[in-house]
Parts: sequence; C-alpha cells; structure tokens
Amino acid sequence: MSLDSLTSLIISPRNDVESMTIVALAEALHIPCIVSAQPHGATLDVEPGLIDRIREANPVAHDIVIVEMPSIAKEDALRELGFDVHIVDHHRYETLDRMQKESSLEQVRALFDMNDAAVAAAGFDPVLIRGVGLIDRGFVWELAKEHVPEADRKRMIAYYRAQNTILDPDQIQGERAAKKAWDARSVIEGVIVVSVTDPALRIRESLSFLAAEAFAEAPATIIHQPGRMAYMQETSTASVLQRTFGGFTFGQDLCWGKPVDAQGNIPSVEEILAAHHLALMTR
Repeated sequence: MSLDSLTSLIISPRNDVESMTIVALAEALHIPCIVSAQPHGATLDVEPGLIDRIREANPVAHDIVIVEMPSIAKEDALRELGFDVHIVDHHRYETLDRMQKESSLEQVRALFDMNDAAVAAAGFDPVLIRGVGLIDRGFVWELAKEHVPEADRKRMIAYYRAQNTILDPDQIQGERAAKKAWDARSVIEGVIVVSVTDPALRIRESLSFLAAEAFAEAPATIIHQPGRMAYMQETSTASVLQRTFGGFTFGQDLCWGKPVDAQGNIPSVEEILAAHHLALMTR
C-alpha cells in the first residue's frame, strides 16, 4: 500500500542528483517536503528545528520519510511522538547497515506509487527519471545490466550530467580538473589510481563518467583526494575496506568512501591497495 501524500512528509537533503530529483518530484506531486541544507554526510540529529518544521510543513503528517539522513536516536524520538518513520537509504555506514538493492529514488517512487504515468503527469520524462535511479544504484554500468536501449542510455547519461551542472555551478570547472586528473592516472597492481590535489573539488562522479567512457566493464579505481576523501570503486573488497578504515559503502556494496578524520587524514594509496589485495587473497 502506498503512502498518502496528504498525511506524509519527506525529509531529504538536496546534495546530489538523486536527492535533487526526489525533492523535485515531491514538490511537483504536492508531497510536503523538508529540504535539508546539509552536504554529503547529512544526519538527522543536527537538523535545526526539526519538529517545528515538520508541524509547519504538514500539520497532519503521520508518515515521515527520511532520505539518507541516518540518526537512530532522532528516528526513535520521532516514533515516540507518534510518527510512522520510513527509512530510505542504500548505504552501509560505520555503525549502521542500510544497504538496499534499490536506489533511494527507486524506494521513494515505490513508497508513493510514483509510476511512469504519475511521473509524466508531474511534468517529467519517465525514462530520464528512471535513469537517475539506475545510475545512482549502480552507476552507468547498471544501464547495461538493465538492458537499457542505447538511445535511452545516452539520454539518461546526458540528463544526469546536466542535472549535476545545475546542482553545482562549478561543475564545468570540476570536469576539466577531473579530465586532467584522469589523464594523469596510473595503474598499480591492476588498480587504476587517480590523485586529486585540490580538496575543494567535487569530482568523483566526473571521474566515474570518464572511466565509463574508457572501459566497457567497470574497472577497480582508487580516487585519492588528500584533505577531502578516499574512494575505491567497483571492487568486491569494498566492505573489507570499510571494516579496515571506516567510512561507508555504496553502489550495491561495490564502492567504498572515507572522508578525512578529525586530524584531516585519509588512508594512503599504499594502505588501501594493501588491504584490497589482502582481502582478495584471503576471501
């Protein structure tokens, strides 16, 4: 049974293409929504004035849908107030497993029965919206797994990248930096290593698109960005890397990410490779 938009409310950040799409669909379909200004890593416990904002956004709200803002304590507090809390997520965090096969967009569509007809009636192209969900689920390679026709595949990728530019006006500059970093990549022990020197750049997705253009099958790739993040993508050892270094997994447990710690450090490329190869040898 789908949720009733009249008695529901979505709480979501707007910090990537998927969450931006969820918010846009909610607004178009008149589902009350609280949009968090938090960047990646958003958590519900630090969201200001939450209860007052819920009451203001929808005074008769009963079902609260929380998108990728984990906080067990805050979720329990909402339940104690009488709300039915619905968790939408597809990540594995250091102390919390919320991995799902479907992307958050796909989960929200299912919760509210947003079929293609409803999406079209709201003014969106269902093919493109499906593409956002698939790309967030398993990136570009998911389109091939789902046997998306080539013409639709190209449209989906172009739309996703255009939405990224809308979300981040500096995306064009980021794509140039990504291309420069990609061209300077190295291959160490069978793993592509891309080093990014500027910690202010948000270019993981741009680098991923470049990898997808260059390889028919997803290559294991480390993106090392001192001062910001370390990633290893498209690897069966992602969960081991999380247990070893902390951080989170995403992309159906095939990708791992670790932001800087309190001292501003991330694991070195050598440490990541050592843990990766040890996991391959001992599994």
